Amino acid sequence: MKIGLVLSAEHASWTLPPGVDLGVPLDVLQSQAGWDHGAYEITAQLAEVVGLPVHAGAFTRMFVDLNRPPTHPDCIPRVCYGALAPGNASLSPAERAERLELFHAPYWAAVRRDVHARLHDHGAVLHFSSHTFSPELDPANRRFDCGVLYDPSHAFEAELAERMLFALRGAGLDVRANQPYSGVGPAICTALREELRTQRYAGIELETSHALTMTAGGCARVADALAPFLSSL
Repeated sequence: MKIGLVLSAEHASWTLPPGVDLGVPLDVLQSQAGWDHGAYEITAQLAEVVGLPVHAGAFTRMFVDLNRPPTHPDCIPRVCYGALAPGNASLSPAERAERLELFHAPYWAAVRRDVHARLHDHGAVLHFSSHTFSPELDPANRRFDCGVLYDPSHAFEAELAERMLFALRGAGLDVRANQPYSGVGPAICTALREELRTQRYAGIELETSHALTMTAGGCARVADALAPFLSSL
């Protein structure tokens, strides 16, 4: 039986909802603090190949971080990658709850619904979550092109992650397992992995370096490397 596929890009946008001002300069919103440059572009190109939609965050992570559980303190961050978000500092509990209800809960519900549908149809699902990282934050240790984040103790997930790593390496990309972040840190994939621990759910995050996404053809190179693997599921 084929494996179902769900595509997502939580940090697809640096924009704010109309009328919202967090007191954050435009250049900060457009930096790593505000979004993941290229993450949506990679996923959108893959979506065209496999014929599926992309769950994409509509607003900056400085407003609501869709890759954090709603109870996580950084879901509505006061500081993000060292950048202050003054508009979040004085939120009341009621205002925080309202923002999460309006902007976080619907996104997680849509992804969760899609994951459950694929599990129902196929009995197994790969949730591919696209992200990007700035090599400038740790130049000595971030000299690679891509990282594949997963839980090594989750056999089904680990097998798919190894196949993904193989596909990327086969395209000549320098790729690492569980770098520059752990595959078990707070994220939508890890939350769903815990919820669906008795089912064949794999939640794998791809982290692509800005050194690649900001190079002409870099996003296409990653998408082209992964397209045959995802199409074969």
